[in-house]
Formats: sequence, C-alpha cells, structure tokens
Amino acid sequence: MTRTRARVRRWGSSLGIVVPSQIAKELRLKAGDEVVLEIDQGGIEEAFGSSKDWVVDPQKLKDELRRGW
Repeated sequence: MTRTRARVRRWGSSLGIVVPSQIAKELRLKAGDEVVLEIDQGGIEEAFGSSKDWVVDPQKLKDELRRGW
C-alpha cells in the first residue's frame, strides 16, 4: 500500500484531493480511475500533541536559524 499526504482543496462547490504525480505514476493511475481513500485526520498532532497553542518568540527563532540549529 502506498501512503502520501494530500491537502483537500475546494474545486467550485466540491472538494478534491490532488494525487502527487510520482504516486500516480507508481500506481499507474489515469483520469477516470476509481480509488479508495483511507482518511486519517490525526496525523502529526496525534503523535506529538497539538501545536495550536504553541507560541514562538520570533527573535529567538531567527537567532537559532542563523546559528544553523
């Protein structure tokens, strides 16, 4: 089974998911093919906790980036 991340996008009044070209080639997908999606909204938040309330000091972040981590 091939796994990848995709973002749901609005297409007119519908929603759609773009399959990355590398995955489409690997699976030999073409327009009109039917696929089955397994949807998991947990992602990283489930593994590491929520980052919604995470606050970053911009100056501290810039200093760390300049040091190269």
